[in-house]
Amino acid sequence: MKLLITNDDGYFAPGIAALARALAKDNELYIVAPKFNQSCVSHGLTLKKPLTVEPISIDGVCARLALCVDGTPADCTRFALQHLMLKPDAVISGINQAGNIGTDVLYSGTVSAAAEAAMLGVRSIAVSRDTLAVDYFDDAAAHFAENLDLFYSCTNDNKRLLNVNYPFIPAKEYRGVRAAYLAEQVYADGYSRVELDSGGEGFITPSEKLTECPENDTSDEKYIRDGFITVTPLKYDITDYEHLARIASLVEKNYNNG
Repeated sequence: MKLLITNDDGYFAPGIAALARALAKDNELYIVAPKFNQSCVSHGLTLKKPLTVEPISIDGVCARLALCVDGTPADCTRFALQHLMLKPDAVISGINQAGNIGTDVLYSGTVSAAAEAAMLGVRSIAVSRDTLAVDYFDDAAAHFAENLDLFYSCTNDNKRLLNVNYPFIPAKEYRGVRAAYLAEQVYADGYSRVELDSGGEGFITPSEKLTECPENDTSDEKYIRDGFITVTPLKYDITDYEHLARIASLVEKNYNNG
């Protein structure tokens, strides 16, 4: 299979290296990844400065093309598909160092890189491994590569993407794969004040997760906590169709459209 690999942690991150090594065995790889860490930048594009592009190498990886882009994850995908005219069978974004679970996908550069591919009509998969630690990337990468056909079959050409998350455990402890909906992530309120090296002060958003999961919950958050790999189909059309007709009726009744 011809695959474009990208991420949001940067081309030097352990997750993309593990993924590329695992996928290189049976696939034709092209790598276009951010030059710097772009975590939590969502679906931003660089518009007000030129993008710079440089060749890179990743230890243990044989790729047909490997570049870093001084931009966002979505920049990387768009540059590869539109400027380089790559025509991969799929775009794989990851493996992210931390889960992209629940409503956190709205902030995720990893998911956005895959969403950009979906917008451009290419099948795409975002892959993450829970927690910020560096262990078990090879486990997740090996499992993903071994089951690539399964994950690929979960995608389609209808401008959708697949979000895959691995728990932070060794592969021998994986309990299986579960299809799951996005949990609503809850975090502590407020910002913490910190002293800056310059002598001023700054503020950091809290990262302590307070999400609660009922015992019989089928969300990605619950399954990950229970040791399952999760798959969630996503779409970038966020129109609220359930209420669209009601709002159209309100507008028609209460606003003079001439």
